[in-house]
Amino acid sequence: MARADIPEFEINVDAAGRPTFAHPGQGYAWLRQFAGTLIVGQFYGMRDKRSARQNRAIHAMLQPWCAATGTRIDDLKRELLEHVFGTFEHTSPITGQVYQVLTEPHTSALSVGQFVMLIDAALELAAGRGVWLLSPDEYTRAKAAAEKQAARAARKVAA
Repeated sequence: MARADIPEFEINVDAAGRPTFAHPGQGYAWLRQFAGTLIVGQFYGMRDKRSARQNRAIHAMLQPWCAATGTRIDDLKRELLEHVFGTFEHTSPITGQVYQVLTEPHTSALSVGQFVMLIDAALELAAGRGVWLLSPDEYTRAKAAAEKQAARAARKVAA
């Protein structure tokens, strides 16, 4: 099984070293399939940065919203970053003019947790404006299902 096929669950560890699922319903539901068996778990610190593929996911997810509104992707990302993380005042050392500057100006610099917040906000804001976006998880599942269906069709033709 490839690493990407192995589900990962956030686990909080208390001061005594006891682990608990951050989302217990999801974790325990997945574990039920192993009831009565011995399984192996791996533990490592939660990653701070995303892969390049995950960075591209926000672009793919936002494309329908951009198409529906005629907005450039960079403009929509800027609006989302402002909505989620806010701005602060910056005074130009050259002109003395005061500007509103994004607190988090680049999606590439966001941590995994911040990126999840951005995606969740985008899905919610788009839906509130009548635009349905496919989340990266849904896209991955749909793509895998389509590949499975194509493989079945190919086996039928070959048989």
